[in-house]
Amino acid sequence: MARALIGLLLLLPAFASMAVAAARPATLPDLTLQDQDGRTLQFAALRGRVAIIVYGGRAGVEEHSAWGKRLDTELRKRDVYRADDAEADRPVRILAVAERGGIPEVFRGLIRAGVRPGVEKGYSLWLDWEDRMTRAFGAHEPHSTVLVADREGTVLLVVGGPPTGAPLQSVLDLLRRLLP
Repeated sequence: MARALIGLLLLLPAFASMAVAAARPATLPDLTLQDQDGRTLQFAALRGRVAIIVYGGRAGVEEHSAWGKRLDTELRKRDVYRADDAEADRPVRILAVAERGGIPEVFRGLIRAGVRPGVEKGYSLWLDWEDRMTRAFGAHEPHSTVLVADREGTVLLVVGGPPTGAPLQSVLDLLRRLLP
């Protein structure tokens, strides 16, 4: 009896993670985000392209950036697009999303101004003021979470960790299938 109870207790985390995975939306949610300059992006505008969304909290900002740079380098190496191709012409969009839930609206302009100097020219850091990505797809704090959606907006992969080893390989393998 004790062995059966211990075995059941050991299986509970696996069942819990399956339930969380099953509860994830099958498609990208209808979100609108703002970047550090106040520009807006609707996730619906991502349809027609593969979307890679790297998100997480303050603890992993450097890791989020490393993911974006690593994926951009890999895609350019594979001639998926060139560095000088207009973003609108690329078959894939890589987004960096900072979860900033709990910040009152009155302070959001200050946060954008504080974030602005840390974002490289020509890039956007999309601000999720309600942590909607984490609520919808989970988080891997203190690491980044990477979501990949196909051209129809179907979420095919959610993985967490640094841009090395198994997490990176799973994203690259999927991108090879989606972006020949």
